[in-house]
Amino acid sequence: MPRCVRCQREVNETIHQGDHYRLDGFRLHTGKVKRIQSQSGDGEHQNYLQLSDPCEIFLCVDCFHQPGMSDVWLRHFPSCEELKVFHR
Repeated sequence: MPRCVRCQREVNETIHQGDHYRLDGFRLHTGKVKRIQSQSGDGEHQNYLQLSDPCEIFLCVDCFHQPGMSDVWLRHFPSCEELKVFHR
């Protein structure tokens, strides 16, 4: 069972009951990224971020609703510095 990165409590799976559900936490697929440049068939260059060192972290619904937590969680691939706000 995964644990919340902030409070360490177990994060239960989402329970589905008909058209209702109970959400206990969030999973963030993140890690180090690197900028990649590719060239399409028509010669146009495209830049994108590639997840180079992936990791998954979990945050329970209680910690997610603490001030500032959801802002970092939902913004982008958080850096190692940004992930420090999740630890108490």
